[in-house]
Amino acid sequence: MHDDPTRELAERELRHAIALEYREQARRARRALLRVMATDTHDREALAELEIADQALAELASLASRHDLVALPMLPAIRRGADRLACQLYQDGACDDLDEDAHEAFLNRHARSLTELDGIGPVTARRLFAHGIADLEQLRALGPDALDEVTGLGGATLARLRESLAAEAKAK
Repeated sequence: MHDDPTRELAERELRHAIALEYREQARRARRALLRVMATDTHDREALAELEIADQALAELASLASRHDLVALPMLPAIRRGADRLACQLYQDGACDDLDEDAHEAFLNRHARSLTELDGIGPVTARRLFAHGIADLEQLRALGPDALDEVTGLGGATLARLRESLAAEAKAK
């Protein structure tokens, strides 16, 4: 019986420490995203702040997967918003001066949610992202005919995308 109060105290302290870490990472992501949105220029500074936000969001997702103390149902929406912001920065030329590896890493990191649709691999996701499509919601809103305007998508890829989008729409 002496052990139970000690264990309860230890568990409370652990929950408190985890809650503090959640709060810190959420604040870190928020500050960085606000700095990106407040900047007048879309340059390396904005990309650095976006990277800080991305790291904080990844840490929040990691915490949420390891601990069931706090539900974070808004995390996917925040991630989607960060990816859309990244796409806007990309469209505005913020990545133009990046070396090839950094450029590809940026695209891979922020286009990854597109690969959730059957028929979209990393290369297609990067091409869609470079065209201004940051997530599946935006892709679905385009409609099948608008896909023809995306540079670098071959006929087979377009057919797979259209088929996947049609199957998804039919399933709903």
